[in-house]
Amino acid sequence: MRGVNEGEIWPLVLFAAEHRFPLRLIELMPLTTAEVLTDKNFLPIGEAMSLLARRDDLVPQPETRIGHGPATYYLLKQTGALIGFIGALTNLHFCDHCNKMRLTSDGKIRPCLGNHGELDLRVALRNGGGDDALREVFLEALRLKPLEHQFRNQYQPQRPMTAIGG
Repeated sequence: MRGVNEGEIWPLVLFAAEHRFPLRLIELMPLTTAEVLTDKNFLPIGEAMSLLARRDDLVPQPETRIGHGPATYYLLKQTGALIGFIGALTNLHFCDHCNKMRLTSDGKIRPCLGNHGELDLRVALRNGGGDDALREVFLEALRLKPLEHQFRNQYQPQRPMTAIGG
């Protein structure tokens, strides 16, 4: 977040390089309130990349897909750190590579963090449908996974991230 922790990016990079951990940096998303996204605190991934480029060369790693998620990876040439950037708001093609779904703390499948749609797994479990019923709920969640999130369209969260699960 701009003004909060952007000064911690480089120390995190050094830590990741030292321990040979990939590091992922994700843009702030409106998951608690829409008011969290202001020019004062929103740090776009492009600016985080620029901060790192002042200290090291970023080499694109287009074939790297850790966990099959939406991060775009770069290798920092001098430090050897592998950094993934997740630009949910500034990357207009972010959703093209997102395969994430969430199981909420109250037993629902949420196909997309940036949409309100959810399917209730508890019904399938309580009706004794077994594995076939659960499989159908998961397949329906995949079918309902939207092509794009709503974060750029005045999205108003209805549940905090702690209720959705991460």
